[in-house]
Amino acid sequence: MNKYTVESPVRDFTGESVGVHFHKGTGSVDDATKDGRAAIEYFRRQGYALTPVDADVDAVAVQVEDDDPFDPAEHDAPEVLAYLDAHADDADEVTRILEAEQAGKARKTILARGEQKQEAGK
Repeated sequence: MNKYTVESPVRDFTGESVGVHFHKGTGSVDDATKDGRAAIEYFRRQGYALTPVDADVDAVAVQVEDDDPFDPAEHDAPEVLAYLDAHADDADEVTRILEAEQAGKARKTILARGEQKQEAGK
């Protein structure tokens, strides 16, 4: 799976475009699904900047000390998604993050990732 940071041609755009949430002109998409691949092709055709993301680097960038629990509200969506990926084997931590996200910013991209993980676990 390849992940990309997407930069909108409109730098202050906050909202959703082809299923990808943008905040201040920046979004995140991966090619793991048909919808993700279609979004990537759409962004390429429309002149959005796509930058490959190294998941290992992102996971390291969002590591926190044990006495300072990760708070999704303090991070942008790509960082939260990287944290969730890095902790995919820890169901309690994933649940804690998703519940905090739901109670806080409730970003669709993060909550959708949680739904995908839950469906995969069934």
